[in-house]
Amino acid sequence: MITQIMAATVGSLGFAIFLKMKGKQIALAGLGGAVTWAVCLLCQQYAEGNFIPYFVASIFVAVYAEIMARVNKAPATIFLTAAAVPLIPGGSLYYTMAGLVNGDEIMLEESGSAVVTIALAIALGFVVVSIITRYMRAITGKKA
Repeated sequence: MITQIMAATVGSLGFAIFLKMKGKQIALAGLGGAVTWAVCLLCQQYAEGNFIPYFVASIFVAVYAEIMARVNKAPATIFLTAAAVPLIPGGSLYYTMAGLVNGDEIMLEESGSAVVTIALAIALGFVVVSIITRYMRAITGKKA
């Protein structure tokens, strides 16, 4: 578990550098990636399947990005993009493509359904936070 969190941190840090984030924003993106993956791992212990853990983790990372955007006076997108990197289902995508190329229908079906489930969970989590944030701004009368 610790190794996975460290790998998530390194992945988020690398992506933050790639996005040309500056100074403490890089460290905050790395921290966001680490905690996001820790949340996902924690949820996987209590929920079966992929949807709930990735949904909860995507809600966490979206809220984290919104908070960091306000604190750093920067766009939320940069924090969201870098800190959400650990949620990308790279292995499942690879096995989906391998199943497709090799004609292995079982691998294609299993991995493909995992990819679709994770992608939908991540997208839904981002949308939920985005809608709530916009609604709260409209109520308080603050500009986007």
